[in-house]
Amino acid sequence: MKKDQIKKNARNQIKRNNEDYIANRVMVVFAAAIVMLWGLSYLWRGYNIGATFMAALRATDILIWVAAAGLIGSCVWAVLDIKKGTFKKESIVNGIMFAAFFAVLLASVLLVKFDHNLAGRVLYVIIPGIAILHLIFSSYQREFFWFSLTCSVVLCMIWIMAKAPHSRRAMLAVILALCACAAAVLAYLSARKNGGVLAAGKLSIRICEVNSLSAAAVCTAYGAAALMAVVAYAAGVPYAYYALYALAGVFAAAAVYYTVKLI
Repeated sequence: MKKDQIKKNARNQIKRNNEDYIANRVMVVFAAAIVMLWGLSYLWRGYNIGATFMAALRATDILIWVAAAGLIGSCVWAVLDIKKGTFKKESIVNGIMFAAFFAVLLASVLLVKFDHNLAGRVLYVIIPGIAILHLIFSSYQREFFWFSLTCSVVLCMIWIMAKAPHSRRAMLAVILALCACAAAVLAYLSARKNGGVLAAGKLSIRICEVNSLSAAAVCTAYGAAALMAVVAYAAGVPYAYYALYALAGVFAAAAVYYTVKLI
């Protein structure tokens, strides 16, 4: 009886440690997103004032080189740790986390440099969106994370279609949206045959929990996302915005469903 209690206490302690680790990592990611947005907001505002334009331009160039160097250094750090067998997945500070930070920073600064007017609108959505996706990845079931990631891509593509209806950019956007949905369905169906894990050589990634959802439900969800993309491309403005809101509603319904499952 005492042995069973000891094992139970040990499992509970491991669970609490894992929950603390997830909470700390999510807090670090959101803090990094807030700091990044705060710094970038000052940067792109500098472009709109004549007296600070040249200073903002020089600061942007410096940040590009810093972010590129940080990304390369972080990738080397992660690769060396993996080769040595010293990589700690449970660590909040590791090469992969830093590489992700510098990759987002580099992409953001490049967007500010080449189109600072667009950057102010886009980055206030993309950077918080990445933080939310990390929260979903850490706390929810894997299939909801991949659905969220695919929905994010399709939503971005529909937004592009709404801004540039019946153009080559819109055609490319709908093709990318359909490819994202098709790739997600194929990955899910392939992973189901291997216990929810998609494997390619020595690399493997969990796509879903074992038999947590039927193939019909997954195909329906991604089919709805693909349908919204096609409607947005075919109907154009203002119906593209309606498709955007409809897909956001599907995502919200899925979020409620998986949140209830966590309780």
